Amino acid sequence: MSGSIFSLWQDIKDLARSLLYDKESACLLCATHVSGGQVFCDDCKQTYFRPDLNRCSHCGKLLESQHTECEDCVAGRGPKGMDQAVAWGHYTGAWREFIQNVKFKSQPYLLKQLGPPLGDFALRHLPPPHWIVPVPLHDERLGERGFNQAAAMASLLHWELGIPLWEGLHRVQPTAPQVGLSRKERLHNLESVFQIVSSSRGLKQIQGARVWLIDDVTTTGATLEHCAKVLKRGGAAQVYGLVLAAGLEKGQKKDYSASEFGVIIGSDRRESVTIF
Repeated sequence: MSGSIFSLWQDIKDLARSLLYDKESACLLCATHVSGGQVFCDDCKQTYFRPDLNRCSHCGKLLESQHTECEDCVAGRGPKGMDQAVAWGHYTGAWREFIQNVKFKSQPYLLKQLGPPLGDFALRHLPPPHWIVPVPLHDERLGERGFNQAAAMASLLHWELGIPLWEGLHRVQPTAPQVGLSRKERLHNLESVFQIVSSSRGLKQIQGARVWLIDDVTTTGATLEHCAKVLKRGGAAQVYGLVLAAGLEKGQKKDYSASEFGVIIGSDRRESVTIF
């Protein structure tokens, strides 16, 4: 049997096997056997992605209560300028380690299997956008790290969902790491950091558009807040934040109402943001 005929026969057998049997693989977080094209095992889905929990409608934080807003957002301390933000999972344990390995150990290839489940989650929680926009890195940090994890996520969603990327948002000033800073310090740290640097055609594309703003982890919301303000000044009509992970609020002490704090529900919604 010639090499080309053998290769064709092997391809036919592989195709038949894929049609007859479930695809077998291992959970990305614990290496437990999974089938049917699953990325995570059932235990990890429940532990780290908590489909049973609400997300704060402003900042995306996971809530161990029946509330739809976290205490910070109800009290007006949450991020401003976002129409909504949502976090896929809880930033803890193996999921936190996975995200840190991607970002700090130069392992962006770990993200490649996340396209289908992340795209499915996003479409179930956010309205379809006209554009996907990654939170940018400054050139200095990009040179050090070699890649932008938010851009890698945005590219995955682009290929999975067929939604175009818009890359006119730039980080024009380097900043100190955000880790350990208060929300006020983070906001000050990010003043005038982001700008739209795009052609006239690019600016026309974003006029009146609905945008998904993509990042990895949400904390205080400072980064997404600044990016959202710049995008809306540039003409975007709606900005929705989508991140891999956020914190968990373990239950609210009081049944706050929005009117108690004069919180406006609607276009002035608040979100959560990334650690750099």
